[in-house]
Amino acid sequence: MKYYFLISYLPEIQRDDKKLKYGLTDLLGEKFHIAPKEWEEVELILLKGDILLIEKLLSGKEEEEAEFTVYSREFWKDQIKSPKEVPEWLTEFFESLPSQGFSQQNVDHLYRAYFDYAIQKASTPFLRAYLTFERDLRNILAAVRARRQGTSPSDYLVGEGDVVDLLGRSSAEDFGLSKDYPWIDRILEAKSPQDMEETVQQIVWETIDEMTEHNQFEFDVVLAYLLKLQILERELGLSEEGGLEIVRKLEEL
Repeated sequence: MKYYFLISYLPEIQRDDKKLKYGLTDLLGEKFHIAPKEWEEVELILLKGDILLIEKLLSGKEEEEAEFTVYSREFWKDQIKSPKEVPEWLTEFFESLPSQGFSQQNVDHLYRAYFDYAIQKASTPFLRAYLTFERDLRNILAAVRARRQGTSPSDYLVGEGDVVDLLGRSSAEDFGLSKDYPWIDRILEAKSPQDMEETVQQIVWETIDEMTEHNQFEFDVVLAYLLKLQILERELGLSEEGGLEIVRKLEEL
């Protein structure tokens, strides 16, 4: 399905924008102009906000998050106690948690479950490719931090595959990945947390552009716009507290 009107209507946004005329709330308000199957792709992206919320709740960090989510904080508090309205992959995660404590390994398990589910569930090549890229980027960042802290990267990696194998065993400065991921050199050059954050978001922005440069009115362009708005709103602090609760049973995802 083509989205000529919606895509033509979307204001142009740039990486260095300091103010937004059209935000996530506006884009998500277009739900009823988007085919239900393609709206599921939107929810897969938003679901990462829920994963972050679950992580914060399990870590005992009760502060409000400025991320858009599929379900509310209260919903997830109830499901953590008694998972009755979540898909099997989250039920298994909740039931596997230790009675006390929430470790980094638990966090890694949570994100691995999310990426495995989302990549498998995504119906568009763009979203599958983007989620795979994001998972690999997350693993590269974890490996770089681990190496700088003098610990083993393999203890902090999510998922399986060639990238994970190289990150876990390679002694090369670039983990042997710069040919496939030329931006890894920019990550290695970033030293301060601020420089790292800016570098990562720039890499994400550029990768989104590369993945959609030949698309015009496909829904991939809408998804790319959503991902870019997430970056800008996170930096500008514009997301609504509590996020967005979508009224739909999670097991129907």
